[in-house]
Amino acid sequence: MPNEDISIRLISSDTVAQNTLSATFALSSSPYNFEPGQAAVLSLSQKGLPGEGRTLSLSSAPSELPHITFATRLASGSDFKKALSMARPGDTFFLSSPFGEFVLPRGEESRFPFIFLAGGIGITPFRSMIRERSLNDLIRKKTPAPSLVTLNRTPDETPFYAECHEWNEKGVAQWFPIETRSPKAGGRSREEQVRQTMEEVFQKTGMEARIYLAGPPAMVDSLSEILTGAFGFPRERLTVDLFFGYA
Repeated sequence: MPNEDISIRLISSDTVAQNTLSATFALSSSPYNFEPGQAAVLSLSQKGLPGEGRTLSLSSAPSELPHITFATRLASGSDFKKALSMARPGDTFFLSSPFGEFVLPRGEESRFPFIFLAGGIGITPFRSMIRERSLNDLIRKKTPAPSLVTLNRTPDETPFYAECHEWNEKGVAQWFPIETRSPKAGGRSREEQVRQTMEEVFQKTGMEARIYLAGPPAMVDSLSEILTGAFGFPRERLTVDLFFGYA
């Protein structure tokens, strides 16, 4: 693993939801390894001065190296996000070593069903996990397809909406979208929609499932309370990743 930030070059950037940018980079010749679900600091300079970097989950799969992808909401208007949104192919950024323990287990724990519960931009580590599963025959054969629950206000605000559809159609992941302000919500509260969707998911997976939950802290707290309170889901089977800096 590199001890210093390595230079990376922007290849392309795309809008993957309302106010949400996905950027793909090419790594330099330095070696780089990460596990699906980990994060890294993406910076405008190698020294990563205050305001010049942001911790982001890697949304691409390790199998896609030397290309690497990040996605972020742009609504906050930080200097870093403005620079990222204005960057052009060929521009140089800097990348830290990967870190974080929001990764899937190995061994006996990997045989249980997995539920990925993504609040907003919290889908990024799950995209890495699901893409790695779709690209790695060994993982696909040894592990059951996860259930992916996404929580957003509308389809337009759901990151990687088309890709979620594709995963569902190909059986890579079973997708359960919750869109709290879409017409199909029918005026139900967010809590009611989450409870009804999770009832459907638990009918498929059973209560022995392992849940991975990622998103803004307030949303993660709310969803955790629904899972442990309404369903009595054991906290020890719940792994969370908090995305600070998002409303």
